[in-house]
Amino acid sequence: MKKRVIIIGGGPGGYTAALHATRLGAEVTLIEKNVLGGTCLNTGCIPTKSLLESSYTWHKGRLMFPEKMKGDVPWKSMFSQKEAAVLKLRKGVEGLLRTGEINVVKGTASLLPNKQVMVVGEEKRLIEGDAIILATGSRPIVPTIEGIDLPEVGTSDDFLSLTELPKEVAIIGGGVIGIEFATIFAELGLDVHVIEATERILPMMDSDISKSLTRQLSEKGVHFYLENRVEKIAKKEQGKVELTLSGGYVVEAERVLAAVGRKAVLEELNLDHAGILQSGNKIQVNAYQETSIEGIYAIGDCASPIMLAHVAMAEGKVAVEHALGMKTEPVIYDFVPQCTYSHPEAAMVGITSEEAAFRGFDYEEHVFSMKASGMALIEGENTGFIKIVAEKNYGRVLGVHLLCPNATEMISHATLALTLESTIDELANMIYPHPSIVEGIQEALPLTNE
Repeated sequence: MKKRVIIIGGGPGGYTAALHATRLGAEVTLIEKNVLGGTCLNTGCIPTKSLLESSYTWHKGRLMFPEKMKGDVPWKSMFSQKEAAVLKLRKGVEGLLRTGEINVVKGTASLLPNKQVMVVGEEKRLIEGDAIILATGSRPIVPTIEGIDLPEVGTSDDFLSLTELPKEVAIIGGGVIGIEFATIFAELGLDVHVIEATERILPMMDSDISKSLTRQLSEKGVHFYLENRVEKIAKKEQGKVELTLSGGYVVEAERVLAAVGRKAVLEELNLDHAGILQSGNKIQVNAYQETSIEGIYAIGDCASPIMLAHVAMAEGKVAVEHALGMKTEPVIYDFVPQCTYSHPEAAMVGITSEEAAFRGFDYEEHVFSMKASGMALIEGENTGFIKIVAEKNYGRVLGVHLLCPNATEMISHATLALTLESTIDELANMIYPHPSIVEGIQEALPLTNE
């Protein structure tokens, strides 16, 4: 008899887990209250990357062919292209689930004892399973600030629905979401202000990446207010709002983006009644994604320490295999690539020099500047770098940090190196294509004959 797996949430973690489970012979029911694809496909990764590609094309075109790029920003075309990409990919997910004969149920799910799930949609429905995987994702955090409820203020969800561009934008938060939107708007010629409470943008990444990207975005017209908090947002005349900052600054803008992070969606799951423990605002899980109740698992933003789509996908695979009684390996979070699709792109895997020092490693850094890269010069992005953090005695690669063109693609090369416990000698003695950005990894390292 097939094992019955219920998956709550149809985002990247949920639909990937559903497809993996059905391939392994399970009978799968996937419950989704909104549209399939989750935040990533509909209001996150995919639409922002579409707009980033459009903004970069527009920005680069103006630099290279200024005489032919004198018109207004074709925002409606960019918006339409973004919408078309989302729709096409969503239909692709729907097609995969149909092909896999996965039972997709529309509605809001809540947990009952004995691995039962109540789904409320057009009608109530009780579903029983042998295993349940919770993949409910996250939503934007709305900070507690006076004036945050003004119509000119919105989250990333709202900004991805803008049908017209404002002239000035203030962004609260210098994390990945804030910096990607800052890149989009700056490249389209808007006046952009980024307010970040900590001492640097992208605080989770290498500090040199943060500093260098701050300089490069500043050159594109982004104004940064570091170690500042927004104390108040007030309505002004002529369709503007005024932000009062803790450092004494006053910023005016037509629209304000609140990009201070995301929180897990847990409210409707009825976790307490089901006896599932939480840790903070996340579901508590073990190394195999299993909750405090045997046979109930949680993956992705509702449980993971790293809120990324590809992490949710990896955790979904682990949860499915464990639920079906198969041998599986937990996710190694040190080997998770993290990306910011700014221009230039920023990406990292492994640990930073600061983390290496904190963990007691005797480490060394190897750095190659994009100023010496022929391909970076050709692509017009030769102000970044490649940094490799390695153990000093044996040369094992501990972390790779990229600020360069194609960094989000190159980081997979580095992820493989960490996964295989490669040394800098092994990386240095590979043959790389020339000219390329990735050959900078070799250029950063000393060649040996050992």
